[in-house]
Amino acid sequence: MNWQPRPTLKAIAEATGLSIAAVSMALRDHSSLPAATIARVKKAAQAMNYTPNPAASALAAHRKGLQVHRDFSVIALVSNWTNRDEWVRRESAKQLLAGATERARTYGYELQHLWAREGGMTPQRFSRVLVARGIRGVILAPLEDPEGRFELDWARFTVVTIERIARYPHFHHIVPNYFADLRLAWDQLRERGYRRIGLVIEHSLAERVAHQWEAAHAFAQAGLGPANPGVPSLVVGDIQPQEMIRAWLREHRPDAVICRCPHVLGAIAAARLRMPRDIGYVGLNVVDDAPHVSGILQHRDVMGATAVDVMHSLLHRHHRGPNAISQGTHVDGSWQEGRTVAKRAG
Repeated sequence: MNWQPRPTLKAIAEATGLSIAAVSMALRDHSSLPAATIARVKKAAQAMNYTPNPAASALAAHRKGLQVHRDFSVIALVSNWTNRDEWVRRESAKQLLAGATERARTYGYELQHLWAREGGMTPQRFSRVLVARGIRGVILAPLEDPEGRFELDWARFTVVTIERIARYPHFHHIVPNYFADLRLAWDQLRERGYRRIGLVIEHSLAERVAHQWEAAHAFAQAGLGPANPGVPSLVVGDIQPQEMIRAWLREHRPDAVICRCPHVLGAIAAARLRMPRDIGYVGLNVVDDAPHVSGILQHRDVMGATAVDVMHSLLHRHHRGPNAISQGTHVDGSWQEGRTVAKRAG
């Protein structure tokens, strides 16, 4: 049996007249090389039946993972809200920034929060500022308007988004697992004896999460069977929200409400209902809700850390611009016990 040596990068380099480094970059689709060069290298590699050496690849990846390239040592976490601190002052945003900052340090990056409208900058000018500062990695905070536009020169950056932004779904996105979180809230309430469970969502938030909470609520109610039609979801608009919620409470008489709406607690108080004796209350994001609320902890710190993990991987693969296929990572929430639900008798 004749043993044939494994084709090497050196052999491909000799066949194509390129350097070994250029061959390696071409096989990884490095954006700095012309498409024709990449195609020529891949054609030569295929003709020679080249396959990467897994041991060598693992060693190279390990060595690269121990250091941060100088040209992208800063990751920008970019917010584009109307006011500089509108997003950052939220407790969930503070936790996300803390998680991302800590994880960035473990890789050797510096994470900087940048407001894209500083000094009245346009997205085009902001893109030039990022490039001039040598920043390639951009973690994009949720947009103020979930349907809004923010036209950076995307092809020049490696991008990860917090939440799945409607107009930019092909960047890798880090999102709470909205559907699973709602089901977890339902399970916790059912275990405590609640039977008439309602859902109240602010309209803008329902749109932001693509109505996944409402879908999960309908799915949970369908599991109760036709004998129990359940309590319909309430999506609250901007016109007289408390009056709308109070009317819904009177008509449907839920014994518990799952909520992502800032007007519900006021409506419950106005209806002279006491929590948890008269009605249970579950927040779908307890970090940004009232103190001592029972409900879902979204782990925004883990979301921030995960965004940096993904960014680190993309940077070392020299990936820029959107993905061909939409990709994302779900972060499941967990139940946080508070003072707004209780075990119900019977």
